[in-house]
Amino acid sequence: MRAIRRISDALARRPDLVLWLIAAYYAIAVILRMLRSEALQSDESEQLFQSQFLLMGYGRQPPFYNWLQYGVIQLIGPSIFAISLVKNLLLFLCCTVYGLAARIVLKDRRLPAIAMLGVIAMPAVSVLSQRDLTHAVATLFAVALFTYAFFRTLTRPSLWSYVLTGLAVGIGLIAKYNFVIVPVAAILAILPEPDLRKRIFDWRLIPALLVAAAICLPHGLWVLGNLTEATAGTIKAMRRDASGNVVLDGLSGIGTLVAAALNGGLPVLGFFLLAFRRTLVHAWRAENQWTRVTGRMIILCLVGVGIVGLGFGATSISQKWLSPFLLLLPLYLCLKLDAAGADTSRGVPRLFFPVSALALGFVLYLAVANVIGPRFGDYGKENLPAGPFIRQVLAERPGANPAYVIASDQFLAAIARLELKDARVLLPSFEQTPPLGEADKARPGLVIWSAPENAEVPALLKAYAAEQGIPPDGLAPRTMSVPYLFSGGRHNVLFGYAWVNGTP
Repeated sequence: MRAIRRISDALARRPDLVLWLIAAYYAIAVILRMLRSEALQSDESEQLFQSQFLLMGYGRQPPFYNWLQYGVIQLIGPSIFAISLVKNLLLFLCCTVYGLAARIVLKDRRLPAIAMLGVIAMPAVSVLSQRDLTHAVATLFAVALFTYAFFRTLTRPSLWSYVLTGLAVGIGLIAKYNFVIVPVAAILAILPEPDLRKRIFDWRLIPALLVAAAICLPHGLWVLGNLTEATAGTIKAMRRDASGNVVLDGLSGIGTLVAAALNGGLPVLGFFLLAFRRTLVHAWRAENQWTRVTGRMIILCLVGVGIVGLGFGATSISQKWLSPFLLLLPLYLCLKLDAAGADTSRGVPRLFFPVSALALGFVLYLAVANVIGPRFGDYGKENLPAGPFIRQVLAERPGANPAYVIASDQFLAAIARLELKDARVLLPSFEQTPPLGEADKARPGLVIWSAPENAEVPALLKAYAAEQGIPPDGLAPRTMSVPYLFSGGRHNVLFGYAWVNGTP
């Protein structure tokens, strides 16, 4: 209790300590991710596989996160550390830049620290991101950067602030397409404020637009040539439960939007009520220019998502799609407290401890669940023993490291990247993979697949091998049973594989 009291008193005196504690939290998150499993989640697998290539587009998601991941892996090699580092560094930068944005519009020096803790309180940040998000994490950072640049432009306009705003818009647009709603909502939000409205008609907006356009141009050109590939996956996901009835589907989409907004926003509101109690209730009616602007931005963003969803016939809008827009909520609550002149002297420690319990508790839960779940027959993606499978296959031919691997799915492809760092990894479903060169085909290769129904090579892999100039008839399939990770050998997974002898 004395330690907690000392931490509480230190946070009350020096709220700037929050940033260092957030940095420590993300360092712990990286370490725990490295320790909890050698297997991967869906988005992690996608990033590890696609990080082989530097492309202008990677399918239905814009390429900003892929480019960052590619750069980091080029520097330190493919690893779980590289995957976790990019994500947690972006989340930390999101909190940091968010705090800087809050400093611009808040008078109370404690409230920026409270705003940063509010970001951690969001389920999308402390729960969904730690489980498995990538592009949404990049969008959170882009929204934080835009918010900082936007407020700086409104309060201290300069050529640099406009250019920074353009930079943030460009990054946001190549992070996730729905980011476009944020700057549109920001412009609409300041129209009713005469002293802020004039910032829209400043000549410095032109270089800002040029910077944003320059950042988006390479990917924009790719989208023009690959429009179906860039949009079909997202539209399909949004219409996943479509019934064909326009009215019912529209109501379903709006219903999931409201549910997602409540699921993402109520926990943040609950943490603030826990920290400030009646003070927050009394501050709700307080208002100033910044509460009006930020409140309008939140509402306009949600309305924008609803309009876009109805336009595309969406029946399902998830919480992670709304997370970039709900990121403004902690700042809005802090602005309300600031406008009311609320006493925040104990607000930082009161918010810090419950938010820390959520954030640290969840990353610990993820690590423990991998070990505890198998005892009850519950196996997740991080229990898939793809790594041991590939190592056992390689042990059959010591020294015969394959020059390439053809994998049936993204999970196996990503683990092959971890286990065979110098090998080319190919995936039939990723059509942008460059074909094998003659030098690669002259060396041994490996074809791997999961859950084989029989001893035969799957037809899809045979056809893909033939496209790469590998005679499918020469494949000699075998199977291998490998225990689930952390199962103690109680339950196994069956894999299939076939070595490819190099051509003379």
